[in-house]
Amino acid sequence: MIGFAAGQDDDSSVQFHPTEPTTFVSYTGCLIIIGSVSDPHAQEFLRGHDEEVTCLAISPSGHLIASGQTSHTRVAGSEAAVIVWDFATRQPVFRLLDLQDGPTAYSRNSVTQLAFSPDGKILAGADDRADARLCMWDLPTGLLQAATNTKALSFLEFGEACSPVVASGRRTSSHGKYLIYAGRGPAILRFTLEFDVRSMQYALTEERFKMPSQGLARQYFCGKYLPQGAGYLIAGSSAGELCVFNCATMVFRAAVPVSAGGGLLQLATSSAGGKELVYCGCGDGKLRVVAGLDQQWTMEGEVALSGEIRGLSASADGAELLAGTSLGDVYIVDAVELRPRHGHLGGPRMSSHTQPIRCLAFGDSSETFASGAENGVLRLWELSHYTVRTHIAPSDNKAAHPTCIVYSGSDLVSGWSDGCMRCHSEDGKLLWFVPLTHNGGVYSIALSPRFIATGGADASLRLWDSETRRVIAERVLAEFGEHRERYRVTGIAIDRNKPHLIHSCGADKTIVTFDLKQARRSQHFTQQEGGFCGLVQSTQGEQEIITADTAGCVKVWDGDVRQDAPIAMLVTWTERDELQGKEKKLNHIALDPSGNHLLLSTASGEIQVWELANAAEPRSVGIAHSNEVTQASFSPDGKQIVSVGLDSCICVWNWFA
Repeated sequence: MIGFAAGQDDDSSVQFHPTEPTTFVSYTGCLIIIGSVSDPHAQEFLRGHDEEVTCLAISPSGHLIASGQTSHTRVAGSEAAVIVWDFATRQPVFRLLDLQDGPTAYSRNSVTQLAFSPDGKILAGADDRADARLCMWDLPTGLLQAATNTKALSFLEFGEACSPVVASGRRTSSHGKYLIYAGRGPAILRFTLEFDVRSMQYALTEERFKMPSQGLARQYFCGKYLPQGAGYLIAGSSAGELCVFNCATMVFRAAVPVSAGGGLLQLATSSAGGKELVYCGCGDGKLRVVAGLDQQWTMEGEVALSGEIRGLSASADGAELLAGTSLGDVYIVDAVELRPRHGHLGGPRMSSHTQPIRCLAFGDSSETFASGAENGVLRLWELSHYTVRTHIAPSDNKAAHPTCIVYSGSDLVSGWSDGCMRCHSEDGKLLWFVPLTHNGGVYSIALSPRFIATGGADASLRLWDSETRRVIAERVLAEFGEHRERYRVTGIAIDRNKPHLIHSCGADKTIVTFDLKQARRSQHFTQQEGGFCGLVQSTQGEQEIITADTAGCVKVWDGDVRQDAPIAMLVTWTERDELQGKEKKLNHIALDPSGNHLLLSTASGEIQVWELANAAEPRSVGIAHSNEVTQASFSPDGKQIVSVGLDSCICVWNWFA
């Protein structure tokens, strides 16, 4: 898996393990990833979530991991589940289902906050509803100890880190109590979890910290408990201040300016260099470190990173920091010198897309592939180290994004949602572009030595000179009664044996073969159900045309499309899938280099591999994405598969045919 959940506002998407200095835990899609900062290939996956993971916490001992997800939109009364994992065995221990959005509601809620108590016996969690719920679970049993309704919280932090719990003041109680600090809009709260002997159960009470009477109207994004002295809570504010609160008296003590813009988003603490340090991740991209207590604070240093710092975590030995940014980059920073330790190609240690990924393409090498996302970013990746080789920033049209891409030689030819076609070199230089290639966007591209064929949202197929990029032929196929207006051309294939024939398919359920010698269509067929999402041409036998459609069917057509019906068909879903409400739609189709296997990208989040010679059932099904898979492709050597999706994930699969 390449990347992490970089679009999240919380600081939990990538964290160092609290006892293993080189191990980190992150999440993306519906997977929890346990990786190593020294070896990008050392990854293990925790599988159990059936929707997108939204937050993560690790117990202070490192023995347990808790992860929360978003709830289902299609299932009434579904829960935003929390899974507690055993780190040693990599197995789930509890599935906690108390954060739900009502028995009949179809609205979606997500777990946004998770925190372990210092002794590891209590797990606190909250969701993001307007009437959010705060739950406390007993981890030895997995039972709900207490819950209360509250508004959405921006952070949760257990207090009393030096001693696991505070001794109860009640004579008749042998139970301890837990103090939990939280941010809620402009307020800082303290929740107390204490056993009530009258009701023989735990009770959860809420108190507010005292604020200055005026001049401190802030939103609080993050918080950390400092056990020094009487105990202090530090919180990062929307004004870029480090606000300090005395936990014993519950009063505000100081506001230390840290960030000039964007707010103070994340906090981490460490005793690197022999002193207690507080690391501040700021919205202006600066990582700053301060030292002090109460009202006395000094700035120790700073370093500039790319993008807002959304994730911050200190290693077990305090020597390094993990810093994740809003641009999808993860840096390893020396905690003393504040110097980033760069990755293989001199950039960040890890990178990921922050927006849904729409397209990908391999070139001639199995070591590199290109991807394009909805924020207009194109990236060229190196598979051996999972690092970004080239980052191509958004084009002059900030609202446009790549919709399709072909990696040919050293050129990246891409179609865009603004109707333009652009060509970049491998080092990111814009070589040429064709404005207004298609009205409404370019959605398919095919290359030949003589020309470039493009299909667009305007239902037209156009040819462009491959040397000068000038128009050598232009045919709006709707004029010939082929692809209907307002339906995009979704797939193009230049015939392997007869390069004067171009096969195209569209969302209008039509396949068209266009003969360049005769400058007209030669064959045409329309099916009844399901618009086509793509086509490929077989490399074996009669080299038939193979299509995939939105009805979940794959159909094989005569190579010259001379027949009125497909010669073979396979259905990629079962009646059980239909009863369970599983998405049937296919988004993309590809062939492996041998021509023996079909690779299908599905709207249900799966990738499916089918053997053409025996298509009774899929040869393999890959499940890792938490949203639609938009495209998947075999590497040129046929040993790996790369898939991308609307969940912003890039998954790399080993394929052993």
